[in-house]
Amino acid sequence: MPALNLNASEKQDIQNFVESLQKVEQVEKDRFLANFAGSSEAAWRRFIKGGYNHPITWWIGIFQLQMQMGMWGHGHKGAASIRANELWKITQPLRDEITGKITDGKTPILSDIVRYNFKYRKADIAGRLLGGKFTNYASTGGKLGNKNLPGSAKVTVAITNFGIASYGAGIKAIAEGHKSLDAVIQSVLTGRPDGLPPGYNKLVVSNMTSQELELVHTLELGVAEVMELSQVEPAPLPIKEFCAKPENINLKGICR
Repeated sequence: MPALNLNASEKQDIQNFVESLQKVEQVEKDRFLANFAGSSEAAWRRFIKGGYNHPITWWIGIFQLQMQMGMWGHGHKGAASIRANELWKITQPLRDEITGKITDGKTPILSDIVRYNFKYRKADIAGRLLGGKFTNYASTGGKLGNKNLPGSAKVTVAITNFGIASYGAGIKAIAEGHKSLDAVIQSVLTGRPDGLPPGYNKLVVSNMTSQELELVHTLELGVAEVMELSQVEPAPLPIKEFCAKPENINLKGICR
């Protein structure tokens, strides 16, 4: 089970965000937490203090993961689990594709979507994934340090910033009501979960360029991390820690 590892600057950005959010009226805070994945950029920017080097989908990924680990209460944890499970189900074909179960190691779904976007929507992906800006973010944003986020999931994989942002993009698609795999991948590519036209995979027949192949490889890495993150959940508490909580001290057969 993967866990997030964040460097000191990123942890401080998140702490500043949470502190800003905690200062608003409870009704406004609850409204934001209930709709964070579909909130406008302006709604997020109100609370971000200095963390502008991360895309909004990174922040969506962070909050979704915090909720999966129960850091915002039982209700939000349940809602986050539903979103994560829906994303897990929708991306089943990609899991089969990336693991080579049905395509002999090839990735036609990702390849077709990348080629379509290069031909018809290059402007939409240029600012996010081309020119080295976001791809460098995937690699130099680092294998994130060795300090765990609050929570008790075990560290078994280092998740990149690109993986967190890709996960947030997938969650954004789910939160906005999209049910198709292409909408999820489009959200990762462009930050917007748009569907693709019928037969999009037949509109481009040329061989892939080196730039397209590089983007497919980047997406493969991001999607693999999305799979990992959709399975994040808090580890069971050790019995000693569980029984130390006041509400559990007198549980017969467990703590006494």
